[in-house]
Amino acid sequence: MRILVNAMSAKSGGIATYTRNISRSFRERGLEASFAVSNEFELDKDISVVRLPANRMSNFKRVLWEQTYWRKIVNYYKPDVLFSSANFGLLKTRTPQVLLMREGGLFDPFYLRYVGPSANLIKLFERIGRRRLILASARASSVVMTPSESTKTLIVSADQNLEGRIIVNPYGTKLDQFNSSSYQNKWKKDKTLRLLYVSVYYPHKMPGLVSEAVAKLNADGIKTHLTLTMSMDQLKNTAGNEKDYLLLKKGIERNQLTLLGSVSYEDLPLIYSEHDIFVFPSISETFGHPLAEAMSMGLPVIASDTYIHREVCGNAAVYYPPLLVSELVKKIKEVHDNRALRNKLSKNGIAKSKQYFSWENHVDRLISIFRKF
Repeated sequence: MRILVNAMSAKSGGIATYTRNISRSFRERGLEASFAVSNEFELDKDISVVRLPANRMSNFKRVLWEQTYWRKIVNYYKPDVLFSSANFGLLKTRTPQVLLMREGGLFDPFYLRYVGPSANLIKLFERIGRRRLILASARASSVVMTPSESTKTLIVSADQNLEGRIIVNPYGTKLDQFNSSSYQNKWKKDKTLRLLYVSVYYPHKMPGLVSEAVAKLNADGIKTHLTLTMSMDQLKNTAGNEKDYLLLKKGIERNQLTLLGSVSYEDLPLIYSEHDIFVFPSISETFGHPLAEAMSMGLPVIASDTYIHREVCGNAAVYYPPLLVSELVKKIKEVHDNRALRNKLSKNGIAKSKQYFSWENHVDRLISIFRKF
């Protein structure tokens, strides 16, 4: 079975980690797979790659390029399966296409109303076009894969005819790496409550909200520090960053916040192990992979109250109403003050990740989809 993977969107964050991990898993299983990636994206040297310039194109030009030249490349390689791993696929192809839907915000009424309103007509039309292209890609695919039931529900609400071709395959964590038993973590080392938020920056990730919460906690006498896997450069280069930029800058000036920038997947377990509580204020996700990682590491989780976060975490997290700093502060204090609750969340998270979020199981389910063709 020959697999061609469209991973041209892989640059940073979850899609980059997913692409690297899936390429290694395919190699370990002896699958014949080639990965179409941008010229700048790095994969292991023994992975078969097709280097393409799509990452340097404008959105409009890239759409045209993928539906013309990329189609010719697919026809040249003649794969048994085309795996389009980031929302968009060929709108017309004879090759069986499996489409991974990673976009939730464009189908989420809460996100569109409170976080993602268009600032101008150009952005509005871009959003409409992106949504329509995602749905058209789904209709042209043999199978549409989503990482959560909640994401499936959002997609089906936009097009009920897609329900029969959507398969839910939750992401997984490499449990041999993300394992709390491999690390020693002392609660409130140096008498400081250490919060962690793992994510790249987009406005809907809401890092400024946590920075505000940390300031309030310190003002209330709870010495608190926040670590983010973001950088100020990420914020500078992202539209809609103004409020977050100012809030994070203030946090740095108060010595209450550390920005690590991009962190390798291999280094993440150690970083998780050095913190006390994992916070996840994002209001738009299709899964929220760091949630599974944090649970695997036994960290108590505090997340914004969304359908997807409740689906992923269940009883392994406490939840607060999205966008409300005061409610986030209350939940952090609740977990901080209640050792029994912390232990319960940790125990539940480890159990849930072992039962539902194994990376090997995710790969096995994906390959079983490929073998249908």
